[in-house]
Amino acid sequence: MHNRRYSILPRWLSYALFFTFLMTGIAVSSLAYLTASAYWERTTSAAQEIAMVEAAASEMIGSLEPVIVQEFVPTAEALPAAQVTETAVAAEATTVATERVTILVMGIDRRPGEPFVSRTDSMILLSINPVKNTASMLSVPRDLYTDIPGYGRNRINTAFVYGAQNGGPAGGAELAMETVSYNLGVHIDHYVLVDFSAFVKSIDSLGGIDVNVPREIYDPTYPDMGYGYDPFYIAAGNQHLDGLTALKYARTRHVDSDFGRALRQQQVLLAARSKIMNLGFDQMLQSFPQLYQHVSDGIRTDLALNELVTLAATAGSIPSENINTGVLDTTYVSSYTTPQGAQVLIL
Repeated sequence: MHNRRYSILPRWLSYALFFTFLMTGIAVSSLAYLTASAYWERTTSAAQEIAMVEAAASEMIGSLEPVIVQEFVPTAEALPAAQVTETAVAAEATTVATERVTILVMGIDRRPGEPFVSRTDSMILLSINPVKNTASMLSVPRDLYTDIPGYGRNRINTAFVYGAQNGGPAGGAELAMETVSYNLGVHIDHYVLVDFSAFVKSIDSLGGIDVNVPREIYDPTYPDMGYGYDPFYIAAGNQHLDGLTALKYARTRHVDSDFGRALRQQQVLLAARSKIMNLGFDQMLQSFPQLYQHVSDGIRTDLALNELVTLAATAGSIPSENINTGVLDTTYVSSYTTPQGAQVLIL
């Protein structure tokens, strides 16, 4: 295991993500991921550039001194969610976290019938600081070319696959967390993995979400579940999205880029959070055990159900104006061609 560097980076955890990006096992909610970057041994000037990126990211999300909630302990297998009764959940709903928590939320590119090991389609670093009553969400592009501890340099979305080869989903999540932590100097407490099915079911369980689409989108090569094409269109303006449409809106990228997609993913997560609050946060917490079991086949996390509920209650108490979002875009990354000819992004 490589030594990790620790730096300041805000954390966000949102119940929206819970019912949305995994609901992502969520109550951490959801989604973006994060931000890892290639830090193999580089020249002094490159090191200075990295320092500038980390400083910029900290400023973008907030510069709060991290409080470690719990040291990450690798496990050989995914930890099962705790079975909690409605009564227990109702009691937990009155409990909120008291220390800063950071969670790596990963969306898995997994189709029906496939094993729970695939490249991460999206990565979002969520952090919540109950002392400051703030939360943050940072998305990292999947094509970011990074140093993956023990495996050399590759796209960051391959870290999960490498780790899962011998350790299953938990091993994959561990290596993904280590990759982000090692490259960015950010302590990560927990992880949540969500596949397409869990995402769709989570949004549908809310009765859909409402988003303001900034511009018309037409993606003729949007991939379907059979690796073919399923053309996607959505008009500009206020739109009500069901689970499948929300997934397409969050995943399409051919009309702009991964950066635009990251912004849409954050928009979806925040819309899910807003819907949860409007429906009645406390009431939804009480029905959470049934909902979680409905989507649990598509979720993997090292958080117990009661921990998710506690984090959800904490996230739900944070005002919307105190939620910061950011994307590692062209302000911080640039295009690069690998020796093998692949087009990637580097810090």
